[in-house]
Amino acid sequence: MSEAREIDQWRRCFVALAPDAPSRDALAALDVPPNARRVPYAQLHLTVAFIGAMSFVQGETLAQRLAEHAAPLPPAPVTKIECWPGRAQPRLMVAVLAMSEAFTALDWRVRSLMGEVGLPLDARAFRPHITLARFARDARGAPPDGMAQALPPLRFTSLVLYSSTLARQGARYEALASVAIG
Repeated sequence: MSEAREIDQWRRCFVALAPDAPSRDALAALDVPPNARRVPYAQLHLTVAFIGAMSFVQGETLAQRLAEHAAPLPPAPVTKIECWPGRAQPRLMVAVLAMSEAFTALDWRVRSLMGEVGLPLDARAFRPHITLARFARDARGAPPDGMAQALPPLRFTSLVLYSSTLARQGARYEALASVAIG
């Protein structure tokens, strides 16, 4: 890819839901294992769709289309806290949310809008979750997965188009566009 082409695009883009402050507070209050790095409070989000690289024009068009099709979501219950891919060699500690008709409709709507603006669709199935902590690549063992009975249903205030930059301290997210949904 030429340098000029890289300048005309955002990289590592995704569409996500931003939780409201009480939901962030509840998630941030959860204990994480000492061998894990907590996701910063301001960066807690629920990824709806990963995009990858996109041109500025595609990003602006997608942001406009997301705004035109934004819809509120009902509160979403957290079903469990677990480590992915598993406890023996964990990479992520996540809060798993119950799949609902509202999430299914949101996934379909975002994927349809991505297709309309010529963006590739992620082949992975949508699994609503919020990453709470990340483990080092060589991490071994994690506490048992737990139920999230103490967590209230989570509420989301906006649908956000993000770009992320990888750094030694972890990914940093930049909101390219945000649409209120609550």
